[in-house]
Amino acid sequence: MRDKTTTIFILIILLIYFLLSQFYLNSFGNIYTYVINPLFYIIMAIILKFVVLSPYKTNKFKNDIIKYILITILLYSFLYLLSGILTGYGVNPYSTSISGIIFNLYSTGLIIFLREYIRYKLVNNVFKKDRNVICFFIVIIFTLQNIDIATILSNANSYYLFKAISHDVIPNLIKNILFTYLQIYTDFIPAVIYEISLCFLLWLPPILPKSPWVLEAITDIVFPLILLFYCRYYIYSRDRFHLSKVSNPIEPSGTIPLVIAIVLVIWFALGIFPIRPVGIATRSMKPELGVGDMVLIKKCTPNDVEEGEIIQYKREGYTVIHRVVKKYQKSGEFFFITKGDDNSSEDMEPVPEDRLIGKVIFKVKYIAFPTIWINKLSRQVQVDVETGS
Repeated sequence: MRDKTTTIFILIILLIYFLLSQFYLNSFGNIYTYVINPLFYIIMAIILKFVVLSPYKTNKFKNDIIKYILITILLYSFLYLLSGILTGYGVNPYSTSISGIIFNLYSTGLIIFLREYIRYKLVNNVFKKDRNVICFFIVIIFTLQNIDIATILSNANSYYLFKAISHDVIPNLIKNILFTYLQIYTDFIPAVIYEISLCFLLWLPPILPKSPWVLEAITDIVFPLILLFYCRYYIYSRDRFHLSKVSNPIEPSGTIPLVIAIVLVIWFALGIFPIRPVGIATRSMKPELGVGDMVLIKKCTPNDVEEGEIIQYKREGYTVIHRVVKKYQKSGEFFFITKGDDNSSEDMEPVPEDRLIGKVIFKVKYIAFPTIWINKLSRQVQVDVETGS
């Protein structure tokens, strides 16, 4: 018999436990990781095993959804490894030994399995008329489990808040929507396969990409979102109940190339690739480069730069795009004398090689004006906030 009251009671217990874990229990370190947390999930799973009856399901969608998940994981892994080629690799912070993997399976893999089993029991312990509301609270509560609320509250500056929302809150929210949705129509196994596969992607390699957090956030948002769209389309197109309400479910495959293209453009703009676009905001390089022009900057070494080429380099708090008028070497280090084409004199200080970003390889007239206007507006807003105007 389905029982909404039992489901609500269990959700309250989970919420209290997640909050206690965030603000108190995790201070116990390994005792929490290897004893308290697994024990809690084991107890909750056992209780739900005997208190909540498993619903009868034909699981007609399960096998195909697992195929979608495996394809998604393969694409995710490929893109993840590709990002390492572009951003570099570092030593894996996880233990890649057999004992380390066993400990990870116990402390993380076991929790994933039990957590999804608990979610499955709760999602299917209510009638359809109550399911939307219950699923909403399941998504919120299970999302809170994977967010470091205490750290967010203790670092409440605007940048950290933006990073936490983009890198932690939104990806976890989308993933929990996906898992909750799948467990309405299948069981907990597809969600476990998705999570464990991503864990093995982190646990097994001796080296991992040194990806910037923005790249990770975009990837962790896009892939579960695409998977959700595909699974929803698959279920709607094969379920008679849904087909009676939706005559033509929207096939999502046409949107996938667009989404991937958007991700690649964002990567490109963030400088993940060796070539990145930069808008010209000053007149110092006229007539070669004017305000509103866009240039492509290619990352390079000092050996790749010749006199007469235009480079981008770092100064305190900003970057400069000027022409190299002289290049010399001192004590084994390269230096560049630079000058804006429209300036009457050379730049005051030589540019050491460690400040070199790249060199201009291409330009397009005027298309960077929107970016320049947005940047000026954002700086003006920041000044207004800081001055209290």
